[in-house]
Amino acid sequence: MSPKPRDSLLIIRDILAVAAKRASKTEIVYRSNINFVAAEKYITRLLLRGMLETVVDEGKSKFQTTPLGIETLSKLTEVQKLVEGT
Repeated sequence: MSPKPRDSLLIIRDILAVAAKRASKTEIVYRSNINFVAAEKYITRLLLRGMLETVVDEGKSKFQTTPLGIETLSKLTEVQKLVEGT
């Protein structure tokens, strides 16, 4: 039996967690375990909703979780704990 795909909310939670410490798109892809096409889709969605912002770090473009993104991350983590009983 193959593993069940992750829900989009779990992927969003993972991206917000990775970007909380500033991350490039490549770092988000590898640390969130998604492909570049999915990363582009989710990053764009999170940027448009104000949960991520683009920052320049040492001359390179990176993504940073915004205060709204941190609040969303906290809520998604809490829901996951309730659902999984952890």
